[in-house]
Amino acid sequence: MKAFRAQTRPASGGAPPSACGRRAVSRVGRGPAAARASSAAQGSPLPASAPSAPLATSDLPPLASTSAPPADGITLFYRTDWGGGRVHGSLAGGAWQDYAFHKVASAPGKWLRAKIPAAAGAGGGNGASASAAAAAAAAAAAPPLLEFVVTNGKGDWDKPTTGGNYEVAAPGIYALRGGALAPVEGTPVCLVSDLDGTMVGDDASSAAFKVWWEDVGVVRGGLLVYNTGRSLESFKQLLAEKGHCLSRPDVLISAVGTKIYNYVGSGRWREDEGWLARLTEGWDLTAVREAAYAALAEVGRDSMHFRPPEEQNDHKVTCGVQVEALPRVLEVLQTRLAAAEVDANIITSGTGDWRFLDLVPKGAGKLQALDYVRQTHGFPLSATVACGDSGNDILMLSGPNLALVVGNAQPDLVKWLEQRRDDAGPLPGKARLLRASAHEARGILEGLAYWGLA
Repeated sequence: MKAFRAQTRPASGGAPPSACGRRAVSRVGRGPAAARASSAAQGSPLPASAPSAPLATSDLPPLASTSAPPADGITLFYRTDWGGGRVHGSLAGGAWQDYAFHKVASAPGKWLRAKIPAAAGAGGGNGASASAAAAAAAAAAAPPLLEFVVTNGKGDWDKPTTGGNYEVAAPGIYALRGGALAPVEGTPVCLVSDLDGTMVGDDASSAAFKVWWEDVGVVRGGLLVYNTGRSLESFKQLLAEKGHCLSRPDVLISAVGTKIYNYVGSGRWREDEGWLARLTEGWDLTAVREAAYAALAEVGRDSMHFRPPEEQNDHKVTCGVQVEALPRVLEVLQTRLAAAEVDANIITSGTGDWRFLDLVPKGAGKLQALDYVRQTHGFPLSATVACGDSGNDILMLSGPNLALVVGNAQPDLVKWLEQRRDDAGPLPGKARLLRASAHEARGILEGLAYWGLA
């Protein structure tokens, strides 16, 4: 017999690279000799390999914000109003070649990003030597790990204002803005937030978070995820209304964790096939609907009803149930699902005289979907933050990752928080579950600062 689980849902122009020598080079890295400039003209000019055609970067799918560099690689963020572009560079003195920029999903129109494979030790500053002086001399003579300029593919080039080319001495994440190239410090964060009452409400609060995210969170390699009860279409409408202050996420979790969508550019979202496959195991939509109809017949239409079609999907059956009838409805559902050998979660939520009741696959739910996204993108528990304001968010706030309750939380969530003993958190000396004093998105920023992630 299968089991079920009942839960409470609670840009600048310039000459082409062929005119650039190796003088006054801006070199950046993370080692002692990382940031330095060479005023001597040395080496051959860059090859004349101007782009043959403008880039159609707008046609490339944007990458999610997570940007942990490939093994020994370089991730370069470029702040520009160019619609597209590419890095034209040389790795460890090798042939000059192009590396494509991609748009960043959660910072549209602000950043482009390129990922460049580069082996540590290939450039200057890493060779073994008999003495410190010899090591310094070897480092100065060796080519950098990456020497590059940036082009928009339309004849415009971005180079250091002092002349020469940009240089990177070591693997890592770097940001290039306003002609300044610098390594990016700080922990990449997977920020998972409810929408209404948490990220959305006061426009000024939403805008404050958006500024921080686009200036700091994105370039650190963060991932922005919204975990909401809204449907995809409802979220699209919200984003159209609030785009001036609401950050666009890399990932959308919707429909009580039964749908995960990844942003693929040009206003398009693609459902995550891996998550969809997980939900199919042990699930029988027909049997679940029949169990719900049996409960409805037991208590009557005055005490239970099916929610509108847009709230249903192949992995979610949603009903409204009067509070007095809820115990009997749960009893009937449990009996019917067990008899049909269906793995399901029964999730209730809401306040007042009526409750939402969702029947979803065993592996579905706000927390399960959150953890799937976290693991897919490689974030540790200590850098994953879930944020919410109501009882609907209790499940995703109950996991082992960091969790935040905003200052304007609804009474049902506050009551749950007050009754809950503090969990052991993934950050030593810091609470796992935090109640912010600030409301909505400003409360999120408060929590990030508390955990040292702001």
